[in-house]
Amino acid sequence: MSLYISIDPGNKKCGLLLADFQSRTVIEAGISSLNKFSDLVAVWNKNYQIKKIIIGDGTNCNYIENELKRKNCLNLNYVNEKGSTLRARFRYWEIWPPNYFLSWLPKEMLFPPENLDAIVALVLLEDFLQYKFNWPETVDIKTWL
Repeated sequence: MSLYISIDPGNKKCGLLLADFQSRTVIEAGISSLNKFSDLVAVWNKNYQIKKIIIGDGTNCNYIENELKRKNCLNLNYVNEKGSTLRARFRYWEIWPPNYFLSWLPKEMLFPPENLDAIVALVLLEDFLQYKFNWPETVDIKTWL
């Protein structure tokens, strides 16, 4: 397994994603408060052999980096997150296509029913590795507060 963690940092919460590059599959994903994310990343880092941790270079990325270094999570890499939220909206509808009636509307008019932070983390990882990942039906977007 070649596991990656991807983080979409924000002001109060962040999107987290654990994915396997070899199988091109998302393993776990969710949204975490800023005071809990580093604990979860540290557990993933301890339980799995994480190859790299990808962090969006926007809001709060320095705080994220400092918290991860305090937890001894290294091998951090930044990726440009410009436009990632808009791209995550489109990626959401690729993973979970809209029903028949909504599918006739332009994707620009559709707003996903869920918080997109975990999908933004997916987009950031896909940007970094230049490859699209599969999102299995068994993987739900969790909330860690």
